[in-house]
Amino acid sequence: MNKVLTAAFCFLFISTSLPAHAARVKCADFKSQREAQAYFNAKKPGYKSLDRDKDGIACEALK
Repeated sequence: MNKVLTAAFCFLFISTSLPAHAARVKCADFKSQREAQAYFNAKKPGYKSLDRDKDGIACEALK
C-alpha cells in the first residue's frame, strides 16, 4: 500500500512539473509575424508548428 501511494505521488509530482508539450501553438495565437518569429526563434514549446514549410520563417501569412 505504501509503495502504491509513493508511486502515485511521484507520478503526480512529475506530471505537474513537466512543461505542457501537448498544447500546440498556432499562428492565430499571435498578433503579428514578428511576434510569432520571436517565439519560434526562442524555441519555446510548440514552436515547430509555426513553420509548416520548414524554411525558418514562422507564420508567413501574418503581417
